Amino acid sequence: MKRLLIALLVTFGLAWACGFDSSLREYLNANFWMPFTKKASDFAKAPAPKALTPYAGMKDSPGAPALAQLRAAYQQIATPNSPLDSKSLQRSLASARAVPNLSPLEREEVDLLDAKIDLRADAFPAAKQKLQAFLGRAQSPAYRSEARGWLAYAHFLLGEQTAAGKIYLDELNRPDSNLSRETLENSLRRTYDFDGGPKLLADLESYFDTAPHAAFAIYLLTNSNTAEIRYHDPSIDRLGQLRPAPPYARIKALLEKHSRLLQSETGANALALLSMRAALSAGDPPSALRLAARVPATAAIRREPDFLWMLASAHFLSRQYAAAEGPLLALSRSPRSTLTHKAAAAYGLCGVYQKLNQPVEQLRHALWLDPRPASDPDSRGPFREDVENQSIHWGIVSGWDAGFLLDAEAPIEALRAFIEQYPKAPQVALVRYSLAVRLARENQFDGAAQIFDSLHVSYRSNRMRRLAVLYGEAYRADALGTEALEAKLALAQFLFDNDQRVLFNDRLWGGLQTHFFYGAKDTRLTAPERIRQATLERKLKDDQEERWRAYLILREVVTEAGPTPLGRRSAELAIRCVRRISDRFDRPKEIRDADIELSVWLRRTPQ
Repeated sequence: MKRLLIALLVTFGLAWACGFDSSLREYLNANFWMPFTKKASDFAKAPAPKALTPYAGMKDSPGAPALAQLRAAYQQIATPNSPLDSKSLQRSLASARAVPNLSPLEREEVDLLDAKIDLRADAFPAAKQKLQAFLGRAQSPAYRSEARGWLAYAHFLLGEQTAAGKIYLDELNRPDSNLSRETLENSLRRTYDFDGGPKLLADLESYFDTAPHAAFAIYLLTNSNTAEIRYHDPSIDRLGQLRPAPPYARIKALLEKHSRLLQSETGANALALLSMRAALSAGDPPSALRLAARVPATAAIRREPDFLWMLASAHFLSRQYAAAEGPLLALSRSPRSTLTHKAAAAYGLCGVYQKLNQPVEQLRHALWLDPRPASDPDSRGPFREDVENQSIHWGIVSGWDAGFLLDAEAPIEALRAFIEQYPKAPQVALVRYSLAVRLARENQFDGAAQIFDSLHVSYRSNRMRRLAVLYGEAYRADALGTEALEAKLALAQFLFDNDQRVLFNDRLWGGLQTHFFYGAKDTRLTAPERIRQATLERKLKDDQEERWRAYLILREVVTEAGPTPLGRRSAELAIRCVRRISDRFDRPKEIRDADIELSVWLRRTPQ
């Protein structure tokens, strides 16, 4: 069993390290179009506190000896793995309370320490009662804030998720909070994990006491199923197990029942936003479109990233691809959008332009997402932020999808149009390089050489010029007989000697291209799309393989030269070609048959 587990981990690691990147095709998955995932930090509206008051028991200021002793005793037990002497602590508490001249603030500190000591001693019910009583009489804003935090923690330890979560959520937006933003966000994450779990669902209606609580609950329940894999959750017994879909009918009924609550806080538009989210999460894009149509054209919410994304999603999932373009463009340009919002918009636009057959615009957004270095570092925006809070698949950031678009999918005319329309695009040099390689595959070697010269890639331009000469001599109209065949042999020899250096695009693929091509098996594509993808993949494999092209030329020479020294030399080189063709070529039967045919021909041909 242990060996099997190790093997699975190794296999998963290799797949992650070397797997294909289909991120530009994520638009084919409905889950990609789900509403943006929300996490604790998204619910913080108030600015983070600039200065925090030391917690009870953690002050360094001098005071009464008994109070100083109590502080020292608490600081000792607050250290991880420290022993707790309850009797000694109770004596310290009694001594501090007996000091007659303690200030009101110091007496509050002693009372709060009493509850905190109970928490450290795992006396959670007693600590909860003391904290509730403390909050009923304490005056210090800092200690009251700290007490609310500890009370929420007591609720959490007692399994009272709703009570704990509401306190943390309220504290997150209190202007006088003495708890750090990081502490509160971590506490919310620990309390609710990713989606709140069954407790949130069971207590859902109790969150409709305030608008922020209701919105928080709905957002968590409608987080995308696959936006996060909770490796740390022992209840998940297999990788990527999905939770059940949120109860759409129940959420919809609660939103309608408590519509006045939401309207009184932020207006009907906020209610529409939550309702759209619930509809999309339940797979009901027509309802999301109807809800969006009710929002006034001048409403500010129409400029919010969440609204723009959901509007685009509803259109795309309804196969209204042209209508999805506008909100996605608005999302990509909005000053309210984060870099990850813009990345989601770019991924979505790649899908829109693929469906609308607009390869130039598809290429523009694909290259913005491409991970290869560009002249403008800021163009690499989406890779600078954590994207786990988005319901988008980031994939292995290899750029292979963009590579296929450049190397096969986009027509040569589209590459030229891109260069003309976006001459200052950060990745325009990569497009020009790719255009030169594509021209070389079409035997337009002089045009390819000119582009490589303009890019200062002299080693490529020199090869292109040499190829232009060899190709011209091999296929010259007035070249006849042995002269023409010798010229073709020289052309084939040059191709053989320059494997992966004239027709293969080394700036796109590296050495892992084999793992990318799977279009014929991609069930997310329609049948015509799958056939087209497989055809393009096959053509690219053929066009880029220098030794296969050399073999085809040599086969002509062998056929025409026959059993002559020239024919034998050509056959010998052809065998070397087929035996050394890269695995990525993926024509094992044709290669084997060619090897056998040539080998038999050589055995039967006299020296």
